[in-house]
Amino acid sequence: MFQSKKRWISMLLVLVLCISMLGGCGKGNNDDGGKKNESVETNQDGGTSTEPVEISMFVPSRLPEAIYDENTLTFKTLAEKLNIKLNIESVVHSEAKEKFSVIISGGKYPDVMAGSVRDINTFGMSGAFIPLDDLIEEHAPNIKKYLLENKEAMAQAAASDGKIYGIPMLSAVRTAMGYNIRQDWLDELGLEVPVTIDDWYNVLKAFKNNDLNGNGVGDVTPLVLDRVWENYYMNFADAWGIELNPNNDYWMIKDGTAVFAPILPETKEYLATMTKWYQEGLIDNEFITREDTNNYHILNNKAGATCYWTGYVAAQNYNNEVLANDPDTNWQVIQPPVLTAGQEPKTFSQQAAIVSYSWGISSSAKNVVDIIKMFDYVYSEEGSLLFNFGIEGESYEMVDGEPQYLESILNSEGGTILYNRKNGIQALIGMRQMPEYEAASCINDDVRQQLFNYVDNNYFYPFNPSLTLTEAEEEIYSVKMSAINTYVEEELIKFFIGTRPIDEFDSFVQRVKELGIDEMTTLKNQAYERYESIAK
Repeated sequence: MFQSKKRWISMLLVLVLCISMLGGCGKGNNDDGGKKNESVETNQDGGTSTEPVEISMFVPSRLPEAIYDENTLTFKTLAEKLNIKLNIESVVHSEAKEKFSVIISGGKYPDVMAGSVRDINTFGMSGAFIPLDDLIEEHAPNIKKYLLENKEAMAQAAASDGKIYGIPMLSAVRTAMGYNIRQDWLDELGLEVPVTIDDWYNVLKAFKNNDLNGNGVGDVTPLVLDRVWENYYMNFADAWGIELNPNNDYWMIKDGTAVFAPILPETKEYLATMTKWYQEGLIDNEFITREDTNNYHILNNKAGATCYWTGYVAAQNYNNEVLANDPDTNWQVIQPPVLTAGQEPKTFSQQAAIVSYSWGISSSAKNVVDIIKMFDYVYSEEGSLLFNFGIEGESYEMVDGEPQYLESILNSEGGTILYNRKNGIQALIGMRQMPEYEAASCINDDVRQQLFNYVDNNYFYPFNPSLTLTEAEEEIYSVKMSAINTYVEEELIKFFIGTRPIDEFDSFVQRVKELGIDEMTTLKNQAYERYESIAK
């Protein structure tokens, strides 16, 4: 999600008002986080030495101007707590994947490497990282509790051979994209919150046909969707019970089977509705190419509704740039749309049990027990507080048993997000993100309640996992699926905006089959069987 520097700064100014959107895990009592990890060696006189164990590490940094090193707050504290000496190599996150590949291809690995779950697993099965299952059983009670005994997280973290090569980041809150609307505009027009797709259509038409921002009729974009940055333009497919997520190659689990969603009959119905909305001007007609379309519309008082990060949109109610245009601005998250009144509202947009970051132990590491204990400390209650909040009394305090950021951090330039990213809090490693972190990062109760609204109401379909293929399967899949995905994404856009008539949907399906989707479906269902064998 790193863009140009100009874009990043713009986003940061708004992000300080809201939360960092990732998801979670709770507290535990199987915790040995307070114990020192003293490495005891026999000296020449027969006595013992408590010299710190040296551990080399590659880990991505959150900010280009705050590259992690041994003096970064969280890592420095970690080393002091466990009597270890960390030698840290780091690059900014946007360059991390390339650097990771360079290190792997060079064959000289640091003891610990942080990277994507997929990369750690792929290179782990090739011998670059050691399997951690036995080490966890013997030396890591916190990881065992929060990862091995969490079947969903375990299934998402395991490699295709069923082993754990990296300890993943666990997400804190299930919320991701939510359906958000200008409640103040609904009130002004005397309209109810839309529930069904037909309700949505009527509300969007009313937003289009009234001068709600005082700039003239037609100046408002009723529904803001995003393609350029986050590919959220397919989210309204929730109402049809399908997920059209290009980041997951459009695969979903339906009736216990992995299916390719773009060729389902429901997709044809969904696209026909979106075409109507688009051609009637209810959706931004430049959403395909407009950069940062949500910020453009929201900051300029032009958006009536959107489907976007819930806490982020809620925080716009307290953004001075937004309020300068309309002090009555009131964005509210509402339930996902349904086709028929009375249906259960659900969304596929949600955080997985794990975030796609992990760290593993390289095959050349010697102090593997010390390293797995370090990993376990980071998963402990004490370690989780360190990597979610920092140092008690310095960045947070306990209030009624809950950690809360100090006013000096909340009111600092850049707020909690900038402070955290500079100091290694929420580092891209195997850690437990805490729900308390998400709550404490919200500017007030309104944002907090909106963030947890979907969690409180359980507005979620069962999670669609990213299914891991074996090396042999991946060789077949990567070639054919690349061609399929290129064709599908191009044609879905054409159907969406109406440049390809929906009457040609059946020929589209036939072409996808000719490109080999049935063979790909077989591979994905083999992977799903492996996933289920762990998840159950």
